[in-house]
Amino acid sequence: MPGLGWRLLRDAPADGARNMAVDEAIARAVGAGRVSPTVRFYSWSRPTISLGCLQKSDGAVDLAACRRLGIDIVRRPTGGRAVLHADELTYSVAVPMDGTWGVMSVAESFSRIGEALVAGLRRLGVAATIGDGRPERSDLPGAAACFQLRRMPAILVSGKKLIGSAQRRWKGSMLQHGSLLLEFDVAMHRAVFPAWCDITGGVAWLGALLDEMPSRSVVESALAAGWAETTGSPLAPGILATEERREAEELARTRYEDRVWTFQR
Repeated sequence: MPGLGWRLLRDAPADGARNMAVDEAIARAVGAGRVSPTVRFYSWSRPTISLGCLQKSDGAVDLAACRRLGIDIVRRPTGGRAVLHADELTYSVAVPMDGTWGVMSVAESFSRIGEALVAGLRRLGVAATIGDGRPERSDLPGAAACFQLRRMPAILVSGKKLIGSAQRRWKGSMLQHGSLLLEFDVAMHRAVFPAWCDITGGVAWLGALLDEMPSRSVVESALAAGWAETTGSPLAPGILATEERREAEELARTRYEDRVWTFQR
């Protein structure tokens, strides 16, 4: 049985299929009441493009450039546009769709999590804001890329996007995850998103904002403290349950490693 309060997972780098499978397995376990609501921090063992669950793969990225550069491709369980995961810290939040979270609209839950991210960044000396909730045109050049879009749930610094996020709701649970850019490889992004013309004009990254780049552990601790500050819910360190681990392995094998499933749209 899950304990009271929230669980914090700080995971080692993994490939795209495992990262997405673990996030979905956690959301399933949270929704079934087998584990506590969970915040997870992780990174990627190799550069990887994640496509949104409903995004068409045709035209989203330059597949030849991905092959040439050794960039993997996976499809997320959440919505949104393509993201190139490289030098970043990724977070995920999994909550049951009951109580406080169950009555929140999508915009309200984006805002609630966004406030926690902003508070965590403040502890690192970064003054960030949440993008506003107005609809954004999806036919902009390069709009197949998540970091080209700067409305909610984007986290911005001086109008530039530092964190992009996406969400998915099932009957019993909600999963939100997103990317905090630590550094930004302009050449790699330009290669895989050739339609994204002004590739640095709207993007911020932590390494360019701070005089000294903190360790990943320090960034994670700041974000966890921001979560506790804004939600009133401290995060207790934990590990994946055996059942979650088994379900993640099955999801990776049967779904997220399957190229037919990845390129189904």
